[in-house]
Amino acid sequence: MKKYFVIGAVITSLASMSAMAADKKDEAKPVAEWTCEEFLAIDDNFYPTAVGVGELLTKKDKVEDAVLDVDGIQTITPLVIDACKKDGKANFVEQVKKAKK
Repeated sequence: MKKYFVIGAVITSLASMSAMAADKKDEAKPVAEWTCEEFLAIDDNFYPTAVGVGELLTKKDKVEDAVLDVDGIQTITPLVIDACKKDGKANFVEQVKKAKK
């Protein structure tokens, strides 16, 4: 009986570790590589922050401008959300750049 309990515990712990590893892999993806689906998957409260980071990035993951327009972020965030809802496979940073224009 102990043998089955130990085997069950080992299987459960391995399953938990693989689930946590999958979560960490998703977290490590740079914002510049996000799709709109990944942007929409974050908590709604973080949308303006993500849009702000997306606004600062270029395609080479470099900061384009060190000045962040906070009022502009509040204005373009709803535009980015709408654009991302229409095309979930689109690049998130590209949608931010389009909304900014």
